[in-house]
Amino acid sequence: MRRYNKTSLFKRTSGILQNNEGTSLVLVSIIAIIIITGVVILHVTTSSLWASADLQKYQDQAYVLATSMGDSIDSLVSQNKIDLSSCVGTTPFIDDSTLQASRVTVTVAEKNGNYEVTISATAGNGKGTYVYKVTYRGSGTSYTRVY
Repeated sequence: MRRYNKTSLFKRTSGILQNNEGTSLVLVSIIAIIIITGVVILHVTTSSLWASADLQKYQDQAYVLATSMGDSIDSLVSQNKIDLSSCVGTTPFIDDSTLQASRVTVTVAEKNGNYEVTISATAGNGKGTYVYKVTYRGSGTSYTRVY
């Protein structure tokens, strides 16, 4: 059996540790880069999802505004309270007080003996828009909806 000098064993051990020290620094750096990259990707993904959700909210608001006004006009027409022929070429209804930064505009046009009512709604200062069209047939105060 050969005896090793404590000094040489210590030198050999310290040499091994010194060589591995560089490797561990590289591993720690790679792990830190992976974690930072993951955080950045998560932040970007979350930001884009919030932005698209915000736009979807304005689209939904515009849809609700337009369909609600369309239902109201349909109810008035079915109750014979509106003469669509007198509204042709004009904008009989403008409502911009329901929601902040929103606007609903109704126009009536005559096409091929039918009356086309176009309801356009915008919400969120124009970030969401929706156009709702309804066609009626008739004259005077008696109109039927064309599907």
